[in-house]
Amino acid sequence: MAESGSLVADGAVPSEPSVREEIARIIGEVLRLDDVAPDDDFFALGGHSLTASQVSSRIQRSLGVEVPLSVFFEQPTVLGLTTYVMTDGSTAPGPAA
Repeated sequence: MAESGSLVADGAVPSEPSVREEIARIIGEVLRLDDVAPDDDFFALGGHSLTASQVSSRIQRSLGVEVPLSVFFEQPTVLGLTTYVMTDGSTAPGPAA
């Protein structure tokens, strides 16, 4: 069962825009920023590995998807994180062949 405040309720899949907005809200909250654009780089905004851990934890609580810290380095924008969350990481880029 989803936690209180979670976008994931009764197995319903949230829309991509709502996931994007939630991730931007979480990043803004953790980094204490008023506005986070979809293409803003998490690290350029002042994020680091400890704040990425906080964001990851809040994403998991709210959206029910675990986001490993490596994803923040591979896809450090709201759009990149949204793509990862929407696919539960199943289409995240893998190591180059």
